[in-house]
Amino acid sequence: MPAAAGVVHVGIESAFAPATGTHRIAIEGNAPAGCVPTVARVLLDGTDIAVELNAPATGCKKGTVPYHLTADAAATVGLRALPPSVYRVHVYSGSTLAAHLVAFTLIDTSPPANAPEPESGFWWTQQGADDAAAAGTGMNLEMQENQLAASLLGFADSGASTWFFGSTTLSGRVARIPLVQLANGEEWFSAIGTQPDINPGPRLELEFLSPTRARAYLVRTEDDGDVQVRPLTLSRTAFASGPAGTSWIGRWVLIPEDGGATRLFDFAAPTHRDGERFRLVDATNDAVLDCRLVAGTQTADACTLSASAAPIADFDQVGFDHFTGHGANGAPVQLLRVPR
Repeated sequence: MPAAAGVVHVGIESAFAPATGTHRIAIEGNAPAGCVPTVARVLLDGTDIAVELNAPATGCKKGTVPYHLTADAAATVGLRALPPSVYRVHVYSGSTLAAHLVAFTLIDTSPPANAPEPESGFWWTQQGADDAAAAGTGMNLEMQENQLAASLLGFADSGASTWFFGSTTLSGRVARIPLVQLANGEEWFSAIGTQPDINPGPRLELEFLSPTRARAYLVRTEDDGDVQVRPLTLSRTAFASGPAGTSWIGRWVLIPEDGGATRLFDFAAPTHRDGERFRLVDATNDAVLDCRLVAGTQTADACTLSASAAPIADFDQVGFDHFTGHGANGAPVQLLRVPR
């Protein structure tokens, strides 16, 4: 992503990556000889990292040279390494009074084993803490092993509906998807069969919070780099209607990953619920599934399965068709929806 400051890549510095427990931000690019930028300031505010670059105003020569900079955000607050989390990194260039965005990315310092696996399906924008819902917009995700494909559905500047497409390899909790748009194609019943044009679109950066919830950042890129970032909150929405918990009615199989016996459950309609929790009951097996709702939604983010009042498993990754968590003995378990 070429930028005015010459930034072409931002990420975790590989030389200092997890083996040493340190996470420094690597900034790579190209600049005119004699005008290579330096890191002027690094700020860490929660999970937001701002890196300000400064370059000489005079003395630039013909030709460009590559550069590699590092920024230690953890050290600015007296830490040896960044705590496990997903961080939003903004890189700015220019003076303190006239700094402008040149690069944006997400970095993930949390263990990959703890990352949720997003479910395939339709995801729609929701009202979030730092953004407003964009009515009528969303995306379709298709997950195959560690390959993620996304179609972003929205509207062009003219107000006409439009869509973009891209794919990437999912890495931990984050995905970075350069999008393209097809244009000048033929209508459905044309017999000519010419290929449409492929135009570059925005970039989609995703942070998956659970199998059905994600923070998204739509990044507008121009010739001089990343110029605008639009935050979005996305969630996969089930077609089921009714009270909280309705989407999880059905037959499920519990699969212990330590080789233990599988168990089958058939949950009926919710029998107990309030604004924050719901309960599904399998009377035949004397089993209950208690789930906590994400505030203001009908999406669950944590569930406990028990039978005869004894806990069987806790799930911290809750999808519509797939739960993952740990059994009472601490071993990993899955709960999968199966046809009746």
